[in-house]
Amino acid sequence: MREMTHLAQKAASQYGLLTSTDLRQSDLSKREISTLVKNGVLRRERRGLFVFGAIDGSWEQQLMRACLAAAQRGVVSHRSAQRLWDLRPWETAVEVTVRGLAAPVVEGAIVHRSWDLEPDDVTSVGRLPVTTVSRTLCDAGVHHHDREVARMVEVAFGRSLVTVDELRACRQRVGRHGRTGVVAIDRAIGDLSHEVDATESPMEAALLRLIHRHGLPQPVAQFPVRAGGRQFFADLGYPDHRLLLEYDGFLEHIEPAQFARDRQRQNALVLDGWIVLRFSKVDLRERETWVAAEI
Repeated sequence: MREMTHLAQKAASQYGLLTSTDLRQSDLSKREISTLVKNGVLRRERRGLFVFGAIDGSWEQQLMRACLAAAQRGVVSHRSAQRLWDLRPWETAVEVTVRGLAAPVVEGAIVHRSWDLEPDDVTSVGRLPVTTVSRTLCDAGVHHHDREVARMVEVAFGRSLVTVDELRACRQRVGRHGRTGVVAIDRAIGDLSHEVDATESPMEAALLRLIHRHGLPQPVAQFPVRAGGRQFFADLGYPDHRLLLEYDGFLEHIEPAQFARDRQRQNALVLDGWIVLRFSKVDLRERETWVAAEI
């Protein structure tokens, strides 16, 4: 039956869920739909929402259920969006946002209402509609304190999921409506200063932000220095103190030829009177106070 094939395909795209609208568009009569329900092919989940075939009960299906139950206007948001974007992968909350005045009640889900949820705020991860990274971060202050919001911003920035300009534009727009917790994103954006844009990698930017947080003097990003008859560019530099700061990434230095070039570069700088401090990702993530003390 062609109608059943269409239903199966539609259900597969929605984690096994179908709406009354989906059924009406399938050319099935009310009697045929009732028969499918009676035979267990369809299971009525709630008014206007059905499960096709077996119920998998997955977290993703719960999210889709909440989106469809909200008159198909729901978008995965807040803590659920943070998990989809891998900013807080341990989250289990089921949260969606709908645009408009009324937020429908969906059992087992938190439904937010918003007047400023624009089409540009919505994208998809797999089969789920979800708020963009910038909108997800702007909403993060609803549940989390400033430091956690700043951590998520750093993770998103480090993975090139969002740019400073995108964050600023989203914050400026949603902030006009007096959004709860939006001040947290202001502080996080403040850490992403213009100097960050001058760095060559996200972790170099993270090192610069660490320096800002601990009130250390402002270094020069991508500082040019000559040593051993060659010119190099240090990640960060304090020329008046002949101090250079370098981030060591594992992938960047695993190749033998690159590893050898880095050692030659290090020796040339030290012999020319420069102090070179090198820090790893683990240092920046887990030993922040020690890094600041070393500098």
